[in-house]
Amino acid sequence: MTDIERKMAELAARFAARADEERAAFTASLAAGDRTAIAARAHRLAGIAGMYGHPLITEAALALEAAAEEGHAMDAEAQHFLALLAGLQAS
Repeated sequence: MTDIERKMAELAARFAARADEERAAFTASLAAGDRTAIAARAHRLAGIAGMYGHPLITEAALALEAAAEEGHAMDAEAQHFLALLAGLQAS
């Protein structure tokens, strides 16, 4: 394994370790109805997840971001995204 591969693996592990923290932050923002915070956090995590090889999380985050920005109901998108984050923590 190269130094870059080792570093990416370390960063990916840190991302997975923070999944519960991210879920809690999203849950709080959802409960508060803070669409701006939801969209910003979802956008950031979409990029990070993609970098670490989690395309399903990226897709779910982008769907949640779009729903938040467009003023649509976010329940289905949020549940799917939070479930994927929970699965990341469990793996």
